[in-house]
Amino acid sequence: MQDFFEALRSEGKNTALPEAFDYFGKLIGSWQIDYVESNSSRTIRGEWHFSWVLEGMAIQDVIILPDYEYGTSLRIFNPDTQAWDVAYGYTGKIIRLEARKQGEMIVLTYISDQNRKWVFVKIDEDKFHWQNVTVKDDGEWHINADIYAERIK
Repeated sequence: MQDFFEALRSEGKNTALPEAFDYFGKLIGSWQIDYVESNSSRTIRGEWHFSWVLEGMAIQDVIILPDYEYGTSLRIFNPDTQAWDVAYGYTGKIIRLEARKQGEMIVLTYISDQNRKWVFVKIDEDKFHWQNVTVKDDGEWHINADIYAERIK
């Protein structure tokens, strides 16, 4: 099994990936997170781990929200579209998204529903803020959930 992990993991970003599209590089590492649902104000403490994979042209993560959800995303840079193709999977479901920069934010839009978005609002060296958003008909963003993360390594 160790051979699998060694084959998957990369030491860093591939030089073929343009710096201008290195949206997710600051996320590499491990984070303690608080997942806050907007409709219930319930907070779940968890972890989110990110690593370069596939010869440094992709980033994979594992999110752990105990007694709620365990999932993984694979983000692969697509030079043809100049965007990131993203697949998120957890028990019984796979979601496809496309990630693009919008100002300082990284916006991941559902392929099957353009009104659903996941947004990295801000990424710093030691913390980040993420939101699950639904865009209403009038263009207003409804926040379904927030994640507040602090780096642990």
